[in-house]
Amino acid sequence: MFKDHHYLTGDLSNASRCFVAVWEGQIVGFLASMTMPNGYIKNSWRGHRVVILPDYQGLGIGVRFIDAVAQLHKDDGLRFYSRAAHPRIGYYMQHSKLWKPTSKNQKLRKDVTHDNLFNNHYVDNKRICFSYEYIG
Repeated sequence: MFKDHHYLTGDLSNASRCFVAVWEGQIVGFLASMTMPNGYIKNSWRGHRVVILPDYQGLGIGVRFIDAVAQLHKDDGLRFYSRAAHPRIGYYMQHSKLWKPTSKNQKLRKDVTHDNLFNNHYVDNKRICFSYEYIG
């Protein structure tokens, strides 16, 4: 239902936690999160995919859906991070009191290169992304 509406790929990690957004009885969005393996930051997760169906885009559902899923993780005692290329998501987080920028925010990531984990779609060494931690 959502795979054709994401700019990367429909592939998901088998370790993903998956959520759907429902508005007035209609499924309107999908978000997957996954653990963020890191030797320094424990108990952390990150957004893996977020898709809002075209008929519901531009209404502010996506960023509020991300907030809600991030809060669910926080309620479980976990940290939650978001790295997004979409300017609307980045602009929202930049102006939200719920998010704080990480040290990698709006920087070209020389430490991230293509890999085969998700069909060579991990390309932050070629685009500047917004990188934030949810603080609630």
